[in-house]
Amino acid sequence: MSLQFISSQIAELRKAKGIKQEELAKAVGVSTQAVSKWECGGTPDTELLPLIADYFNVSIDTLFNRRVDDYSDLKSELAKEIASVEQEKRMAAALEYCWVIEKALCGATDIEPSLKSLQEANKNGYAHSQMLYDSGISLMSIVEKMQYFVLMPEPLNGWKNGLFAIDKYQKLFKFLGDEHALACILFLMQRDNKPFTPKLLEKNIGITIDRAAEILDVLKQYSLIYEKEIELDDQIQKVYEFYANPALIAVLFISNELIKRPNNFHYNSSSRTKPYLRN
Repeated sequence: MSLQFISSQIAELRKAKGIKQEELAKAVGVSTQAVSKWECGGTPDTELLPLIADYFNVSIDTLFNRRVDDYSDLKSELAKEIASVEQEKRMAAALEYCWVIEKALCGATDIEPSLKSLQEANKNGYAHSQMLYDSGISLMSIVEKMQYFVLMPEPLNGWKNGLFAIDKYQKLFKFLGDEHALACILFLMQRDNKPFTPKLLEKNIGITIDRAAEILDVLKQYSLIYEKEIELDDQIQKVYEFYANPALIAVLFISNELIKRPNNFHYNSSSRTKPYLRN
């Protein structure tokens, strides 16, 4: 048992939760100065330990850095931990655990460095991690402006069986490769979901009405555009509504790794011997 560990652990838990010392002090009924003293090497009174542990939704063993070998309720506790965070902070909290998962896939069991500390150190660069095994792959970007975590366990019969026919991909990528089509998609993804007509694309993208109509027809095929009719000035007019597919954001961000292949990896483990698309 390490009393010294409590200081760093309380500070780490508080920062991970995104709260100030004042908030922790108020929650457990002490002064802000007391919390500051804990984080500088002091230790809380014994009767406060359950309150601190409950507040951070961890065990008292965790505060003392004691190893707990019973992981039977780990999933439940993890769900409680993420759910206890404010809604707007849950993604960030979940990504911290994704970073732990990524390191664990490599065989690392340490919790340092934290994702937040790495993001601070890589604000102006690119930092990635990847695990390439016969059982599957993982890709992770830890830069704050481009965060994602992709985990793909490989099915028993391989990934090839999950692909559509090649012509479907050719059609999609050809469409996305069209400068006007991609410009329209990016523009529509930046505006509120208000009804519009092809004239909006004519004005903002600089294409003809006919070209805008062609692009909208294809977007409709991919369920990105929904068409409806409204009565305006005693006339029936056709308008469109754009419904962004979140997969588009994922495709664009992961495509960054194809445009500029990462060469700065914090974790990079590869023991894969199989082809990625095996028969």
